[in-house]
Amino acid sequence: MPHATNSFTILSEAIVWEHGKPSQNENEYFARQDAEWLRTNRARLDADRLSRDQASTGMACPRCGGKLGERTYHAVRIDVCAACRGVWLDRGELHMLAHVEATAMLHVIHDIDTGTG
Repeated sequence: MPHATNSFTILSEAIVWEHGKPSQNENEYFARQDAEWLRTNRARLDADRLSRDQASTGMACPRCGGKLGERTYHAVRIDVCAACRGVWLDRGELHMLAHVEATAMLHVIHDIDTGTG
């Protein structure tokens, strides 16, 4: 007699996938794809930043002219002004931060706002 478990139906020891429901392998596949995408884009952004940093002696805040410091949050390096606490992102970094969980992002915002971290 068949019985349902998660998104599969077991028919006498044969597993049958139910249409429209993700399998565990599918979830793992997309998690691996996301991790690989983040690694690839992080490497590309690091290379872009390195070439840009080698061309300039330092970066100034576009808002107040203060010195920008670099901070790393969840494998994303962002520029933060020590004077006005403005946050500046390079191309692609906002997209990468969108993959960070909301509670972790609140901690990042708190650290920047209070000048800690």
